[in-house]
Amino acid sequence: MTARWAAMELEALKFRRAPTVRVVSALLAVGLPVLAAALMSAATSGGPGQLAVKARAMVIGTGWEGYLGVVGMMLSVSVLLGVGFVVCWCFGREFTDKTLASLYALPLGRARIAYAKFAVTLAWAGALCVVIMFVSLVAGVAIGLGIPDGAALAMATRAFSVGILCALLASPLALVASMGRGYLPGIGGLILLIVVTQLVTAFGGGAWFPYAAPGLWMGLGGRAASQEVSALQLVLAFPVSAFGVVATGQWWKSAELDRA
Repeated sequence: MTARWAAMELEALKFRRAPTVRVVSALLAVGLPVLAAALMSAATSGGPGQLAVKARAMVIGTGWEGYLGVVGMMLSVSVLLGVGFVVCWCFGREFTDKTLASLYALPLGRARIAYAKFAVTLAWAGALCVVIMFVSLVAGVAIGLGIPDGAALAMATRAFSVGILCALLASPLALVASMGRGYLPGIGGLILLIVVTQLVTAFGGGAWFPYAAPGLWMGLGGRAASQEVSALQLVLAFPVSAFGVVATGQWWKSAELDRA
């Protein structure tokens, strides 16, 4: 237990001091709700401008339902990008910044360090989703949607669930960054993953593709596509995440790592 908490404290300390984490946190926690509120305001303005027309096409429903639907759709993309970027940095930085040799001086197994990285990163991602939803509710009140009712809170819970699912889906990127011995290969894998998701969705298989299902559930493919996504298709994110965590931990445990 002592070694486990020591690894957690070490990774949490590095995590708190990282500018990368701070920038991603600020962009998602503040930028996403503000952008969603701006789009909702443009959609309800009734103006003929190009922005208003595009904003109305994104909004499914009215009032809080439409606004939080936009928040959820944005979460399905931005959380995967933001958390994926941080996961790649967290696991790839030891190679890129040449700090890997210092890990050998610690009385901790390398697999334990990898699992601590996951614990800290996923805990941060969960807390970030909570903050995003809170700020989104405040922004919704600010643009005149009134006090959230039960239906609004239900939609907020749905959007929050999408954020958590997308955060979990970033886990396999740790394996890519580790095997590529740097965060750039991981980021390349993230970009490839987004491209593949678009292609699978375009060919009609998005509901069974874990990286596309949360966005479709929130309405990225329209109301009809949202209703076709089942709970089973959504929970596929959990085995995908578990694979990423276990496979990365085993790789860190058994891989021949360069001490230089």
